Amino acid sequence: MKYGWLIPVCILFGLIAAPDAAFTAASNAALLWWTRCVPSLLPYLVAGALLLDSGLPSRLPTVCLLPFGMIGGYPVGAKLSGALYRDGSLTLSDAQKAAACCNLPNPVFLISVVAGGLFHDPRASLPLLIGVYGTALLTSFPLLRIRRKPSNTASIPLSAALPKAISDGMQSMLGIGGSIVFASVLGALLDATGVFGLFGKYADAAQAIALGLFEMTSGASALAALPLPLPLRLALTAFFLQFGGLSILLQSASFLPLSPRFIATRLLTAVLAALAVYFLTPLCVPDVPIPTMASGAQMLQNAFDLLSVVLSSAFGLLLVFVFTFGLSKRKRGA
Repeated sequence: MKYGWLIPVCILFGLIAAPDAAFTAASNAALLWWTRCVPSLLPYLVAGALLLDSGLPSRLPTVCLLPFGMIGGYPVGAKLSGALYRDGSLTLSDAQKAAACCNLPNPVFLISVVAGGLFHDPRASLPLLIGVYGTALLTSFPLLRIRRKPSNTASIPLSAALPKAISDGMQSMLGIGGSIVFASVLGALLDATGVFGLFGKYADAAQAIALGLFEMTSGASALAALPLPLPLRLALTAFFLQFGGLSILLQSASFLPLSPRFIATRLLTAVLAALAVYFLTPLCVPDVPIPTMASGAQMLQNAFDLLSVVLSSAFGLLLVFVFTFGLSKRKRGA
């Protein structure tokens, strides 16, 4: 990319101009990663690595990657799909389809970190689980048509696989932690520029959406503290969790080349998950009122609210695409 140097220069200038904001954001993000993400994700990353080394995924139908990706959490689905592509079992196109459907958040993460830890309401886990995994199931039917080639991948003995799995799990956790810290720092630097002030009373919501599009945990944490209706906060959180944001895209790209179709599929499932969670929340959390028909003035206000959310989402998505495809082009050109 001709002007690829512009992004890191802007980030470096921002770090020099607003060091206190960057340090505070990085400290809070590191604490969130250490206290919430490591305990809930590391065991599943190790288990996912052991499963991959056992050779079992290469002997099962492609659709079986869905439960493996669901239980293992990000980025196990992309890692399994990438491994099947590298050993010749799947074509690149089929591997990208599988990764787009099977790269999912871990259920323990949804229950303990998001619902219990960030929203402080375990009941919020039910609409998230139904919306995120229900959408994944509905969009996984293309996997049934994928035909796999025979694989000669050999399994690794447990005595050798366990230390390797622990090392891989810690390496993945460091990548996740770095992504959380980096996304939080980017959000703080953007906030220091005053760009979120353009959204008026929705400045905090715009910042939370931008954070979530960079890294889902940071966005969910910011959303949980906003004075917005619970269905809207959970719906936006479901969008982040299903899409994954820049962090998950970059982690996925380390195992498998990305494509516009991959990202489009992620966005589509994220929108469906958000809609499902929005309407499921009043049914799953009894003290949340069920949405009813609004007056004309209220509908107009809702339209302005929606426009603000769309604009801030579009702004965040633009940044995500610039980062993702800018880095991927530089990697191909290297």
